[in-house]
Amino acid sequence: MGRVSTRSEVAIDLQEPLSYAPSMSEFLALVELGSNAVRCLVVSIIPGVGFQVLREEREQTRLSGGSPGVLPPAAVRETVRLVQRFLREVRREYQPRILAVATSAVRDASNRRALLEKLRREVGVTVQVLSGEEEARLGAQAALSSLPFRDGVVADLGGGSLQLTKIRAGIITSASSFPLGAVRTTARFFKNDPPTEQEIQTLRQEIQRYCERDLPSLFKGEEVIGLGGTVRTLARMHLAAFDKQRSRQGLCLRRSDVSVLRERMEKLSVRDRMRLRGLKEERADIIFAGTVVIEEIMRLGDYRTLTVCTGGVRQGLLLREAFG
Repeated sequence: MGRVSTRSEVAIDLQEPLSYAPSMSEFLALVELGSNAVRCLVVSIIPGVGFQVLREEREQTRLSGGSPGVLPPAAVRETVRLVQRFLREVRREYQPRILAVATSAVRDASNRRALLEKLRREVGVTVQVLSGEEEARLGAQAALSSLPFRDGVVADLGGGSLQLTKIRAGIITSASSFPLGAVRTTARFFKNDPPTEQEIQTLRQEIQRYCERDLPSLFKGEEVIGLGGTVRTLARMHLAAFDKQRSRQGLCLRRSDVSVLRERMEKLSVRDRMRLRGLKEERADIIFAGTVVIEEIMRLGDYRTLTVCTGGVRQGLLLREAFG
């Protein structure tokens, strides 16, 4: 499980937050209990202006990596340990207001109280469990704020779930959530390494069962925007294959590009995938299932291209905190 820590990452073009009166800003500690990883941030919020990320940590805990609908005990312990340590440090330095949210893995778990009660008793944190629709809307707001589109579909693939959100004239008109995240589908469908053709086909059939009737259609000029760790990783792998040095934000992946990456990984074991350029070791076991989900969604919806957005739920939350 790897941890990444960064400082002074500027968001929403807030270059000089200290030029504003200190009374206008506040420190916020955001804890996001994702299905694949936990992210903890300290942010300076200036209402109506924007936010600046002062500190960020990420640690892979795989809350959705156990049996369906059950949080693994080791992941629960690791999550509590991480949040407790992070908040102990930032409370001392920043004295922030705390906002803690959880997504699909916690939302769908029959034993979620084991985690939520531990965090409440041992860390003093009350966690808001986002509904599938809330998760979809937050991701869509992040995409709308960072990419120049007004009409289309936002596909947000996380560790535990897939969110599909329809946008028309900059307004969210529908939002759906499906239990098809990369960690969840890997654990449920792939028992062999590499997976068998039958396992892959069974996963495709499950995607069809959930999504075929509910996929939003595209009209002329509309776009599909992709969010989440799988999409960001596919963008990194695509760029690495061509030695391209550019931001993943706004990158346009064709359906054939996704298929090429899926074909490249299909016969490889997890160990062999680790040698692929652009693929981080921690995602080597789950990237293939996530790629199949993205490819199948594009096929079912006849989506020709996917525009990459590097934002997500946490950016949507911070936008809500800054702008109401």
